[in-house]
Amino acid sequence: MHPTTLDSGANMRNLLGKLRLTGFIARLARDTRGVSAVVFAISFAVMTPMALSVFDVYQSTEQRGKLQDALDAAALYAAKSTATDTPGISAAGTKALNANLQLITGATLTSSSFVLVPSNGDNKVVAQAQVALPAFAPLAFTHSPVTVNSEVTRPGNNLEVSLVLDNTGSMSGSPMTSLQAAANQLIDLVVSPTQSPYYSKLAIVPYSNSVNAGAYANSVRGVPVVANPVLQAACINQPGCTKMQFTSFTGATQTFTNSSCVSERTGAEAFTDASYTTAKVGWVYPPPASQGNNCITAVVQPLSSDKTALHNTIGTLTANGSTAGALGVAWGWYVISPNWSSLFPAASQPATYGTPHLIKAMILMTDGDFNTTYCKGVISGVTSATDGSSGSQTYHSACGSPNGNAFAQAQALCDAMKAAPNNVVVYTVGFLHGAPQPQAQAILSNCATDASHVYFPTNGTSLQVAFQQIAADLNKLRISH
Repeated sequence: MHPTTLDSGANMRNLLGKLRLTGFIARLARDTRGVSAVVFAISFAVMTPMALSVFDVYQSTEQRGKLQDALDAAALYAAKSTATDTPGISAAGTKALNANLQLITGATLTSSSFVLVPSNGDNKVVAQAQVALPAFAPLAFTHSPVTVNSEVTRPGNNLEVSLVLDNTGSMSGSPMTSLQAAANQLIDLVVSPTQSPYYSKLAIVPYSNSVNAGAYANSVRGVPVVANPVLQAACINQPGCTKMQFTSFTGATQTFTNSSCVSERTGAEAFTDASYTTAKVGWVYPPPASQGNNCITAVVQPLSSDKTALHNTIGTLTANGSTAGALGVAWGWYVISPNWSSLFPAASQPATYGTPHLIKAMILMTDGDFNTTYCKGVISGVTSATDGSSGSQTYHSACGSPNGNAFAQAQALCDAMKAAPNNVVVYTVGFLHGAPQPQAQAILSNCATDASHVYFPTNGTSLQVAFQQIAADLNKLRISH
């Protein structure tokens, strides 16, 4: 074959090869479907976790906001509750958090805590909560639970409360049992187990025909002079001796023996809380025990946070005698008055009026009309608007009370203690377990701070409810908002 012919064939084959390659390249340029699929697959693998991570971050931010709002509200609710310790604060806070918290789908509240801690003289509710979140991109980054914190400062008040309790004869039996149960419950509700940074103290003033000052008697009314067998003139119609002779309402001559019980004071300080060093209280010469109206046995308990001592005092209450309600009111004031602080042990001394973060209150309870007053240490003949106390007037003094009837005295004392700068909060409880007592109900309504501080229970159950409501109100006062 001619060489030229061979060269021409080779050239033709080369030309055809080039044409096929060019066509393939052209077709490849025209068909991008395979390349797009590859690119999309690569992009999806890279971009999807990034997108899900963004969604995770969004969910975390959203849940954090919801959790913070709910925890703030719960901490505030707990701070405004009447709870006085961490278990109580925790219960209130947890309840509020569960009620208010909104969780995104798949999220779980894993923990929460509410703690009451002292802080610069106040209390502070310190709260924390944690929520676990669902993870849409679990491998993209570390998914930590959402944790938030909240703190609410809880300013409060010190509490000094006097509990003035009727121990008269009409309280005998189930009424006294009911009173003791209600009073013991009130002690537990008002006196906090935690006395820092704020304290809550209670005093108890039992009264019937008189108030037993116990070991404080000589300080508040004077030391009795021992009377000679033949009474000296100083011991006739004049208190101050161990025995005193007087003329009774019926004209009989009587000689009674001094007791540790005390009666109202007279003169310019009759209706004030001026110190006992300035104006002494009255003496009590009770009739013979067989005649009733003897010296009440339960003794005044000054302010205390010792629940055992307070419960023990309630256990000594017994029913006997008539109703010197004004005396109960007076001593209910004295035991929380700073003017009487020197009489009591240091732990029982009332704070000064106007002290910051201080609430003073009195709870006055009775089951009947006030019907007993004194003249020179002996129950007076005509004692009140109800005209006489229990017992024979043979054993009552011929003279009437220089301070007026028991209702007028009680009202004057209540008005004075409620007025500035004393600002004592007064609650009254009329235990109407028998017939209605219009005059008692009237004085209790007038004596109280306002109508919302007056209670008229008619049986043991409603008496306990009344005391529970008073305790709740006192705790609200203790925790200022």
